Amino acid sequence: MGFSDALAFAVVMTLRDMNKEKEKRLIKTQKFYQECYERITEDSKQVFDIVSNVVQKAAGRYIPVEIGTGSTYLALYAFAQVIEKQGQVTKEQSKLIKIYFDNFDYPFSESAYLYAAKTGTEIADFRKIIAITKSQVGGFWINFFRALYKAGTQKDLQDVTDLITSMMMRFSVLGKFDNGIVRAVCQEFVDSVNYQMSHIQMISNKEVDWFGMIPVSERLAEIRELYEGLVDDSNITDEISKSELLSMLELLLLNCICDIAMMTNQPKTIKMQMMNEGAAFVGIHPDVTPEQYVREIANNTDTGKAYRTMFSAGDPLGSMWPVILTMGGQIDRRDDAMTVINDIFSILLQVENYLDEKYRFLGKENIARDYTLHIIEQLAEVCD
Repeated sequence: MGFSDALAFAVVMTLRDMNKEKEKRLIKTQKFYQECYERITEDSKQVFDIVSNVVQKAAGRYIPVEIGTGSTYLALYAFAQVIEKQGQVTKEQSKLIKIYFDNFDYPFSESAYLYAAKTGTEIADFRKIIAITKSQVGGFWINFFRALYKAGTQKDLQDVTDLITSMMMRFSVLGKFDNGIVRAVCQEFVDSVNYQMSHIQMISNKEVDWFGMIPVSERLAEIRELYEGLVDDSNITDEISKSELLSMLELLLLNCICDIAMMTNQPKTIKMQMMNEGAAFVGIHPDVTPEQYVREIANNTDTGKAYRTMFSAGDPLGSMWPVILTMGGQIDRRDDAMTVINDIFSILLQVENYLDEKYRFLGKENIARDYTLHIIEQLAEVCD
């Protein structure tokens, strides 16, 4: 059962139990409270659906952890903003909060959450992921803004902010809170969202971009430019010619594309097709075709052994990966070296999305992400 369905079910069951408990003289008041519960939880469900739809359109197979976790934190964050100003929690507010903690597995207890909400302090990864002010923006919002930039609309952003402020207002009503103060809380939230959204361009392109916001052609051009600069300025050409080093970059990319295709759950003929289409999609032109490259490795020829030694993403890691970092360290341009590697990772994520859209079924989820994370782990061991 997904978050939206589970939340809807939890609300229905909770309201049913409340209906059994209420006294006749409280029917009118309880009905009003129930309407607040229903609207808040419906708003929570709608926000989750909007965020999920936007991110899925933008990211294909990749839903960052901050998005998944943050989507379940949104209602709690809206409540916390009110609770911090209110300084206490009423019985009716507690009933609503209990719905969430009874039905969802948060990495903190209800009591710990209430304390953190009242004091404005951090608890687990809550504020790190979901908080947003003009000076702080959590991982959920960064990833959501990226997704909006690529595949969302202004209406999506407006709907999300409207629904969250609606939750804040209704939650404050359950607490008999001063509406003038809660309007200020809502305004501060909206201003922070708009401010941070307008500064989305400040997010560094050197980060691994799970959404592939930067087109593959631009990524490839940056890789080539930075890599050639590393080659020219380091002393690596004392051992191997520049032309050979440049061709190795193409082979490194080809190796990665072939690996991604081979890891899919498709017949061999389709995998070969994927390799060719992946290489064409990226725009590389190595001296060997994908079929020839894979055949050399599969047959364990001398050439295949050399390919594995140089470009493998397995264990042991191919020597080209640490060579890139070594060149960067040698000339004090480690950031450029990391950008080359991160750009390769971004391209692979986009290759997988491209293949997934065309073939619809690749097998297990997150092939490219797991593949790149394995390379990162291997590089960390090599560089220790």
